[in-house]
Amino acid sequence: MENPTYLALSNQLALRRQMETVANNIANANTTGFRAERLLFASYLTPKAGNPGVGGDGAAQVAFVEGIGTYRDLRPGNMVKTEAPLDVAIHGNGYFVVETPVGNRYTRDGNFRLDGQGRITNAEGFALLDQNGQAIRIPANAQNIEITRQGEVVADAQRLGRIQLVQFPDDQALRRLGGGLYAADVDPIPADARVETHQGLLEGSNVVSITELTTMLDITRRYESAQRIIDSEHERARRAIERLARVA
Repeated sequence: MENPTYLALSNQLALRRQMETVANNIANANTTGFRAERLLFASYLTPKAGNPGVGGDGAAQVAFVEGIGTYRDLRPGNMVKTEAPLDVAIHGNGYFVVETPVGNRYTRDGNFRLDGQGRITNAEGFALLDQNGQAIRIPANAQNIEITRQGEVVADAQRLGRIQLVQFPDDQALRRLGGGLYAADVDPIPADARVETHQGLLEGSNVVSITELTTMLDITRRYESAQRIIDSEHERARRAIERLARVA
């Protein structure tokens, strides 16, 4: 008798997780290098409640829905022109490597700057690494900074290093952290030679706000529909109890 309520609650729990994912996408619609996330659903079977007389192999089971995880939309975002010499966008499947106190982390956010030591760092102060795993430093009196498509960093005709670009066999296995960073449980490999860096550009978020808002409205309607089922079942049970009480 309680199966409709259980099904509706299962649906609402999955919809709530989906709403959280969509809300996070919208909140990061203007975050450099952000890639939208989607919720993965799965169904699982469980015995029906209160149907001891029902026979058959599948007749006594009901399917519930469950959100089991998320995956990232790996499509690149639009390139935004900034003309800033330390803004760098990656064209292709690759990641920058930055050094943090807990190990190397990976990002597509190329909004870099110089710290007090002349190192190229991200917004959180983590140093951008070159192919030798060393921080790239710019001389204090440098006037002209150039970053080639191959990632070579040149200041006043002096070569300072080549930006390390890496990739992974499975991008979905990367764990998203704060500040546009990702962590990995496996070692990266050098990025494909076709991956390029573009100076004076930033990769925007690939979130399409209007699509996310439409999805949010659809989730809200489905949640409300599930709530109506719960309310209807509650009212049906209440009436049944009242009638049984009168008979008794």
